[in-house]
Amino acid sequence: MEKDDVQLIHRILSGDDEAFSTLVQKYQKSVHALAWRKIGDFHYAEEITQDTFLQAYKKLSTLKDANQFAGWLYVIANRLCFDWMRKQKPAHQSLENTAVKAIDKLTYERYILEQREKEAAEHRYEIVKRLLEKLPESERTVVTLYYLGEMTAKEIGKFLGVSVNTITSRLKRARERLKASEELLIKETLGGWQLPNNLFENIMRQVADIDPVPSPPGKPLLPWVAFSAATVLVILLLGMGNQYLARFQKPYSLDAQSEPTIEIIEALAILDTDAKPAVRNQVGRATDLDKSNSTSLPASEQVSQSNASEDFPMIAASNGPPIVTRFTLSNGIRVVNLHVENSKDVGIFSYLPLGLVNDGKAKAQWSNLIMRLSVRTPSPIDYNTSSAETMADNTRLEFRGNTDTWTQGLALHAKWLSGLPFSAESLAKAVPNALAEFGYIEKNLATHKLAHAAWNQVFRHGETDIVMREGIRSVQLSDLQEYRDMHLVQADRVLLCVIGGVDPKTLKDTMEKQLGPIKLTAKTFPNPTASPDMAKDQNATWDINVTHYMETYAIPRPENEDYPALYIASVLLRLACMQDVQLKKLTGHVYCGVDLVTPEQVYFYVSASLKPEADIEKVKQRIRELMNPLKQSENNVQVPVLAQYLSAELSAPPDLTMLMQQKPKNITETHMLLQLGVTWGMLEYQYGETMPQLAETSGDVTAADVASVVNQYLTEKNRRTLVLTPRASE
Repeated sequence: MEKDDVQLIHRILSGDDEAFSTLVQKYQKSVHALAWRKIGDFHYAEEITQDTFLQAYKKLSTLKDANQFAGWLYVIANRLCFDWMRKQKPAHQSLENTAVKAIDKLTYERYILEQREKEAAEHRYEIVKRLLEKLPESERTVVTLYYLGEMTAKEIGKFLGVSVNTITSRLKRARERLKASEELLIKETLGGWQLPNNLFENIMRQVADIDPVPSPPGKPLLPWVAFSAATVLVILLLGMGNQYLARFQKPYSLDAQSEPTIEIIEALAILDTDAKPAVRNQVGRATDLDKSNSTSLPASEQVSQSNASEDFPMIAASNGPPIVTRFTLSNGIRVVNLHVENSKDVGIFSYLPLGLVNDGKAKAQWSNLIMRLSVRTPSPIDYNTSSAETMADNTRLEFRGNTDTWTQGLALHAKWLSGLPFSAESLAKAVPNALAEFGYIEKNLATHKLAHAAWNQVFRHGETDIVMREGIRSVQLSDLQEYRDMHLVQADRVLLCVIGGVDPKTLKDTMEKQLGPIKLTAKTFPNPTASPDMAKDQNATWDINVTHYMETYAIPRPENEDYPALYIASVLLRLACMQDVQLKKLTGHVYCGVDLVTPEQVYFYVSASLKPEADIEKVKQRIRELMNPLKQSENNVQVPVLAQYLSAELSAPPDLTMLMQQKPKNITETHMLLQLGVTWGMLEYQYGETMPQLAETSGDVTAADVASVVNQYLTEKNRRTLVLTPRASE
C-alpha cells in the first residue's frame, strides 16, 4: 500500500530516516527521468538525482505544505539541472585512455561484447532523444516521465503541478505525433533502463551523516526566478507580471502549444524581437526616434549585446540578499534602500501617482506627455543614464549610474520632482515622439496600455469617443504644467527606491539635503465625473485602428484576505489565455491582472487586442470558457507552488547568488541588479505597509481559496465590459 507523503515527512522530521528511504524509492525514477530529459546524459542524471534528494533532506523543514512534496522535489531537481547545464560537461573518456588494468580484468572478447552493447544502447538512446525532440516541450517531458520514470498520469500531474486530464491529453497528442514504431522504440528503450542499486545506497549512506537543517522562518526553498528577469516572460507570470506585462509593446512569441504547467519556471526565455531600433518606442515610455543607436531602454530592458559578464563578480562581492532599509524624508517622501555591499552599480527610481487610469476627463495620455516633459525639463535626456515610463496607476522616473555618479542622479531626481517649468522646445520633441508610437502598437496588436487609458475615460469620466492622437496634438503647454503641479508629486504618494553600493547612512543624509526641500502638494486625483450607476456594458470609439476588448471586476484592496487568491487567479487565467490556441486565432496580446487601480477601486481585468475581422462575441465566449475551470478547486493544481512564489516574492529581495546564477548570457549583472530595484520598488509602491501581511497570507492560499474568490468576485453580475472600436474615417 502506497504510504502517504505527509505521514512520511512527519516521521522524517521526527528523526526516522527509514521513512526518507521510502520517499527515495518512490520518487528516484521520476527525478532521474526528469534530469535525463533536461541534460541528456543518463549517468550525470544519476548524480543530479542523488543531489536532489540530499538537498531535499537537508531542507525538508522549509517545506510549508507536505502535500506538495512532489512538486517541491521537481523544483529542486529542475534548478540543479539548470546549474549543471551552465557548467562545461567533462569530456567523455575515450577508449585509448581506458586504464590497462581495467581491461586486464576482462577477457578481450567480453570487453569487445560489452563495448558493442554499450554503443548499441547509446545509439538507441540517441535515436530516442531525436524522436522526443519532435515533440513540444510539455509533451516530451510527460512522455519521458511516463516511460522512463514509470509514472502514472496522476503521479505526473502531481509532480508537474497540472491536472490529470492535461497529462492524459498530452500523452494522447504525443502518440498521435509519433508513429507506432517510434513510440514502441521509446517505450522499449526508456522502459528498459534500470537505476543502479548503488544510487539508492549512496543517498541513504550520505543521509545518515547529515541532519535536516531548518532555514529561516518564512523563507521557502524555492528559487527566486521570478526576480531574475523581469524582461523575461517567466517573471511576468509569477507575480510581477501584472505591472510588467503592460510594458511590452514589442512583438514577441507566445506560441507555446502546451497547457499551463509548473514547468514555466525552468528557463529564462528572453523576449526577442526583430524590430528596428528606430521604432522601439512604446506608449508611455520616453524614447527618441532619432536615437537609433542609443541605449534608451529603462533598466528592465537593457541588454548588453557583446560584453555580458560571465565571471559573476557581484556574487563574490556580496552573497545573500540586499539589505533593505526604509525611511521617510522630512517632507514625506518615502525611501526604500536595497544596499548591495561592494557593488559599483546604483539605480534610483521614483514612483509617482499620476498614471493612465488616473488621467482627467478628456485628458487621455496626459500622464504620458507629462512623464516625457518631466525628464526633459532639466536638460536633454542622456539615454545612457535616464529614462521614464507611465503605467496604469503610476509614473516612474529612472536614473542608472554607479557609486561615482549617484549624487548626480539624485540631483537629477530633485529637478524632476521640483516642478521646473516645461518648455515649448521639450513639448515640440515629446509630441511627435508620442504620436510615433501609435502606428507601431497598432501593427503589433499591443494596445493594452491605450485601452487602460480609454477604460478610464469611459467608466470614470463617461466619455464615449476617446481622443488619443488629436488630444496629444492639440494640448497646451500651460495646461500640462498646471496639471503636473496638481497631480504628479503628492503627499504620501511619492516613493524612491535606491539599489546598489551606496552606504545607507550617507544615502539618507544626502537624500534629505537634496530631496527634503521639495514641497509636495496635498493628495489630489482627477475626480471621476461618470455616474456610478452607468450601464455595465459599454461601447466606445477611439482614434486607434484596432478593436480592443476589456472586462473588469471590482475586487477588494490588498489588505483584504481575499486579495492573494485573486492575484493567483489572475496568473492562472493569464497563463490559460496566453497559451490557448483558439484565443490566439482571434487576438493579439491578451493580459490579465489585478493592477488596474483607481483612487476609488481595485479591479481584476482581462484585456485583449483583436485581430482584424475577429468576432468579438467569440472572444468573450472563449475568455468565459477559460475562466470557468478556475471555479473548481480540482482544476487549480498549480496554486500551492504559485502561492509559495508569491509569498517569497513579497517577503524579501532574492539571494544575489541565486539571482546571478539564473542570469541569461546576454544580460549583464548590472542589468539584473537594476531590474531588481525596479521590481522591488514597484512592489513597495503598490503594497507599502501591507507587504508583510500580504506575504504571510499569500503562502497559505489553496486551490479551494482560488475557486472561492473566482465564484464570489468574477461573476456575470460583477462584470463590466468595454468594446473599443476604431472611429469611422471622416
